Amino acid sequence: MSPARARFLRWFTAAVLVAVAGGLLLAGPVLGYLGERRAVAAQADELARLQAENAALEERLARYRDPNRIERVAREEFGLVEPGEESYSVLPPATAGVVLPEAWPFDLLAGPVAAAAASP
Repeated sequence: MSPARARFLRWFTAAVLVAVAGGLLLAGPVLGYLGERRAVAAQADELARLQAENAALEERLARYRDPNRIERVAREEFGLVEPGEESYSVLPPATAGVVLPEAWPFDLLAGPVAAAAASP
């Protein structure tokens, strides 16, 4: 092998080793950078989801701040009345909605329950 060729192979080998070492040294930071980019993208998606949820909750809160809605909910759900008003409740018949299974001992009660429901 000629001295020029040997010198070229030494320089080429050294250049390859430097390139490989540089690649190994840069691999960690590059992989870290790519991982951080994925984390930032995931956080951006989470932020967008939370902002949309927050906007929906703000809209819902605005609906609850309506005085007419507050009064309606107070009357319907809590039975509240204004001073001077009277509240009446109409109750269903005592047996309304009673559904008995068709098995013992309930089959023995079906007749008396139907008779009680029919009587005024």
